[in-house]
Amino acid sequence: MAGVREEGGTGGLIRLVALAAILLGAFAVVRLTPLGDYFTREGALAGIEALRGSSWAPLVFIAVYSTATALAVPGTVLTLAGGALFGTALGTLFNWIGANIGANIAYWMSRKLGRDGVQRLLGHRAAGLDRVTRDHGFKGLLTLRLIPLVPFNALNFGSGLTGISGRSYALATAVGILPGTAVYTFFADSLLQGSQEASREAWIRVLVAGLLLVALSLLPTMYKRFRKVPTGAALLLSVLLPLTACGAEAAAGDPPAVAGSAEGSSEAPPHVDSIPGHAAFSEVLGRVVESGRVDYARLLGDRSGLDAYLRLLGAVPEPVLATASREDRLAFWINAYNACMLKRVLDHYPIESATGLIGRVRGAVAGYPDNSVQQIPDVFTGTHCRIAGVERSQDQIEHEILRPMGEPRIHFVINCAALSCPELGPEAFEGATLHVQLDDAVRAFMADPRHFRVEGGTLTVNKVLDWFGEDFGGRTGVREFFAEHASGDQAATLRNASTRVEFFDYDWTLNDTDA
Repeated sequence: MAGVREEGGTGGLIRLVALAAILLGAFAVVRLTPLGDYFTREGALAGIEALRGSSWAPLVFIAVYSTATALAVPGTVLTLAGGALFGTALGTLFNWIGANIGANIAYWMSRKLGRDGVQRLLGHRAAGLDRVTRDHGFKGLLTLRLIPLVPFNALNFGSGLTGISGRSYALATAVGILPGTAVYTFFADSLLQGSQEASREAWIRVLVAGLLLVALSLLPTMYKRFRKVPTGAALLLSVLLPLTACGAEAAAGDPPAVAGSAEGSSEAPPHVDSIPGHAAFSEVLGRVVESGRVDYARLLGDRSGLDAYLRLLGAVPEPVLATASREDRLAFWINAYNACMLKRVLDHYPIESATGLIGRVRGAVAGYPDNSVQQIPDVFTGTHCRIAGVERSQDQIEHEILRPMGEPRIHFVINCAALSCPELGPEAFEGATLHVQLDDAVRAFMADPRHFRVEGGTLTVNKVLDWFGEDFGGRTGVREFFAEHASGDQAATLRNASTRVEFFDYDWTLNDTDA
């Protein structure tokens, strides 16, 4: 009898090696052959164009998705392609169907080819693993599907090596992946269609980032719980969880405060009983702004002036702001936005391609450059800068404070640290000269063919005017706004109601002097 068990065990090891060979072969095909090009952003876009409008598109897409998943090919690009190709509702349905078919094929491949070999390798410990996965596997797998702390494909194949039943696996997968599938599909539909305004894109970022933060906040508690009373899925993948936790936290979290930063300083905040002048910020800008670009390396070498200015703004009491003139408040918050944006970049400089899951997905789909501020996690939605006694984000300053003040010219002076953003000036804004400075900024914008161009019967302007067109009264309002600042033939063209309004593509490359 011992000889029979040994023969069966050897056969199990051979099948386990065969499973590994299949997965390695799929990996090699994707990485080393032209077929892998379809799993890149460019390939996905080409596939979208090829399938768009075809009655066979849903079946072809589901077949490709399920096959890729069954072979452990990462499906993130396909999920995003589904959103772009079919929209949110149908894209979610087709993504979900393809993922479920592929995940169940992967489970049964792993069960048939790998389980016996793993049991032989584990020896007597296999019985304990089977017992806990039979008793607790559904709950553990459902938890890990809902909170994706472990890679999707790892759970597919890992579950097949345990004792969790096929029915429990299929149900936990079908229910657990639905929320994440819907979020990613909605995210892709918004990004790739490019028809939503910046406020909606910001909402999507908040939603996705919020889900990620919830998962990360639960990770330590879940891990401790799994260590104490391990479920089937947790026991099988416990060696993967610490690596996942460290990587996710490092990707999502801001770096610790560095010497000389506002957070890292031990200086007491200054006493402020009135809105300060902004000469200190003008000194900073005059030192590092060159033709609209910023010498971030030089500013990083000595950021003391910027940090001192931000501490000053942080100490201004809100009641002081409330009693100031509209011009003083506008100048204060415009300078606050620009100074906080400089701080945001310095805290991550030099910027490199994002390593977090959401950052990688978003960068790949939208085509953001590696040195773009968009590679910074939650760059506009994350609170990071204390102004008037409150930690604020860039979006809070712009959308909750500046835009409601009803001055559309702010969009020519607040700078998001991208090449396509209206340029950062070498001087801070002051309430006494604010309107002159804003008009000068509009004229400089109209004189720059990268931001403004009137040719024939078409006005082509910066994409910012599309995202925030409602602040000008829509496209008609944008055209009429520029007509008020133009002269001669250009003004006549802009006053003509038949003049079309179009928008330049937006370049998110960092506005660094080295870019």
